[in-house]
Amino acid sequence: MNSEITAQLYEAASLMLVGMGFVFAFLTLLIGGVKSIELFCRRFAGPVAAPDQRTPRPKPAAASRQDASPDPATVAAISAAIHLHRHSNK
Repeated sequence: MNSEITAQLYEAASLMLVGMGFVFAFLTLLIGGVKSIELFCRRFAGPVAAPDQRTPRPKPAAASRQDASPDPATVAAISAAIHLHRHSNK
């Protein structure tokens, strides 16, 4: 019985090492591939587009108001939803 356990432990250790070796090899190849793509993109970079020289559009007045309050219908809908939520979760 002792030899069976020893054999199984050796087999488990060898499978673990083989699996870890495959994972290490895969990750090494993956990192190498990413680095080679990075090098390729740096070496053969395309032409850089010139920045847009047009003047930016002004923002609408409604979007620039910071202290704008919501309309009464929105406030009523939110209040009703909060009231229903509080009374349904008792």
